[in-house]
Amino acid sequence: MKKILLSILLLFSIATYSQFNPPWQGKKCAVVITYDDAINQHLDNAVPVLDSLGLKATFYLTAFSTSMQTRLNDWKKLAINGHELGNHTLFHPCIGGKGREWVKAEYDMSTYTVQRMIDETRMANLFLRTLDGKTKRTFAFTCGDMKIGDSSFINAMKDDFVAARAVRSQMHKINEVDLYNVDCYVVNGETGDQLIEWIKKAMETNSLLVVLFHGVNGGNALNVSLAAHSQFLHFLKDNEKDIMIAPMITVAEHIKDWQTRDKNARSIQQATQVDYRNMLAQLHIDSIRHGPSGNPSAPNAANTDESKASPYTALPDPLILKNGKKVTDAKTWWNKRRPEIVDDFDREIYGRVPNNTPKVNWEVVSVTNDTSQKVAAVTKKLLGHVDNSSYPSITVNIDLTLTTPANAKGPVPVIMEFGFVFPPGFRPDSYRAPNPPGGTTTEKSWQQQLLEKGWGYAILVPASYQADNGGGLTQGIIGLINKGQPRKPDDWGALRAWAWGASRAIDYFEADKAVNAKQIGIEGLSRYGKAAVVTMAYEPRLAIAFVGSSGAGGAKILRRIFGEQVENLASSGEYHWFAGNFIKYAGPLTPNDLPVDAHELIALCAPRPVFISSGSPKVEGHWVDAKGMFLGGVYAGSVYKLLGKKDLGTVEFPPIETALVQGEVAFRQHSGGHTTGPNWPTFIEYASKYLKTLQ
Repeated sequence: MKKILLSILLLFSIATYSQFNPPWQGKKCAVVITYDDAINQHLDNAVPVLDSLGLKATFYLTAFSTSMQTRLNDWKKLAINGHELGNHTLFHPCIGGKGREWVKAEYDMSTYTVQRMIDETRMANLFLRTLDGKTKRTFAFTCGDMKIGDSSFINAMKDDFVAARAVRSQMHKINEVDLYNVDCYVVNGETGDQLIEWIKKAMETNSLLVVLFHGVNGGNALNVSLAAHSQFLHFLKDNEKDIMIAPMITVAEHIKDWQTRDKNARSIQQATQVDYRNMLAQLHIDSIRHGPSGNPSAPNAANTDESKASPYTALPDPLILKNGKKVTDAKTWWNKRRPEIVDDFDREIYGRVPNNTPKVNWEVVSVTNDTSQKVAAVTKKLLGHVDNSSYPSITVNIDLTLTTPANAKGPVPVIMEFGFVFPPGFRPDSYRAPNPPGGTTTEKSWQQQLLEKGWGYAILVPASYQADNGGGLTQGIIGLINKGQPRKPDDWGALRAWAWGASRAIDYFEADKAVNAKQIGIEGLSRYGKAAVVTMAYEPRLAIAFVGSSGAGGAKILRRIFGEQVENLASSGEYHWFAGNFIKYAGPLTPNDLPVDAHELIALCAPRPVFISSGSPKVEGHWVDAKGMFLGGVYAGSVYKLLGKKDLGTVEFPPIETALVQGEVAFRQHSGGHTTGPNWPTFIEYASKYLKTLQ
């Protein structure tokens, strides 16, 4: 049973990752249009239609063809206009014999050596480079012949080409594509409707379709009519929103990158499964309860009915000591109650930071004058080298960027963001700002708003020093401390590790004269919203926190049955954020057994201001539980008041876009999605009460 459960969790994690690694740039399929042999009909009949539609193709050129000899400048123009010039050898050798009597004896591949084939192909590459200046290229096998005798010649040339196209009539999903044996459909008299059926099949199966044209209204026995060719191209153009249409070199590089990411993801998931099993074994747990689905249509969809959200009768009181006595003064809070709460969070939820964390030596990699945010600024690219002398097998570096106004009169406040880094060419829609309607003014970025205020900003990349997956727990700063070994149940998880990195960034800020190190704020969204409030709770040098859509594990009350649950957090996809002990509360224990809850995490931030942000449930969804985060702020209020500060001022959940900003606990739910974007102006105005710029 245990093995079955973990396998299900692993498959779920892989499926979740696939959302962040979509094939074909998120479209239904990819189509590559190719033309072979460099004949005049390509220039005269195919190119005008392609260019009129803005479509780009790959032309596999035989360097010594008649058309290449007589119309070289026309072929050069193709590259200038964005088409790919592919390698189809110098002389188009093929294996001769019965049925191929047209193969000239001097170019019969059966008489070639592998070395001759390699030499001629590389010579063709040099020739093509003189035409387009490109060093990356793809290859097409002549006549589909891939071997000389029993020897494959492409293996020795994989460094010369990104991909090689064959001629079998097959299409494959992105994970099935062999880049050095890419299949294609050879056109030979098909009608436009028949060609379009190929495209539709590719769209239905989420596959790669490579189409090979020879003659276009003549020029080769393998021919297509002008009408069919035009119908095919117009259908592609009409459906380009659903189809990745690009030359072979572009699609092949996309496939290569995707397959590399996919391979790495599966390796990570396997390592995660091993680590997760290890932790369950340490905890003597055979299985955990399944968490609900974030899909509202799923049979096990998370609860979004407020009447069912609060079955608990009480929350832990942040002002009651373990011995049952009431905390009535600040001294008792600081000396007794706060340490009790910290110890509970350390042991049961976020894990303990080791006493022997290594030093970090900061390197200023570059300093540039920066106007990218429409305000004159200075940007420093920084790299924090973590001392790994205790275990040289693991190298850890902290990626940090600091930008401050160029015309500042002195040290400035800085808001540090935990920054996401997505795969190349991809960013999840939920984190992408929608395009504004035509004619409207584009909103200023949060960076521009801060610079115009006279403040600076920093972007810290948590994944640079601790991976966001369970497989990475034996690497990064956690793995370095543990010398590559698995964690113990009360060891720190990724959230505390990310917070540690933020503290090391503050160490640097204290030495940078451009920064007012006593006025540093922290901001994060989603999992990094969790990290932001955790960092604020544990790092006393922070002046303010902007906590975006942090949900469960962040500002949301964990006992609430609404949206994401403890069972989700304790699964193999998210357990690495926490101490191993936290998994117990999705197994033999329940969230009601937790010694602390989110309101006490916010209370640990007191008396410093915390701004809790959320989006609209209609756009962001219910998963993060806006009201649960609001209540986290509400129930932290008693500690703020004890310390002489103001709470939220109400226990009533406010309407959307109502800013509760009169106290040191603040809340605003904007009408957008999973982003802090719409709340930045309100946060900056709120933070202005606490952060000051020299005039």
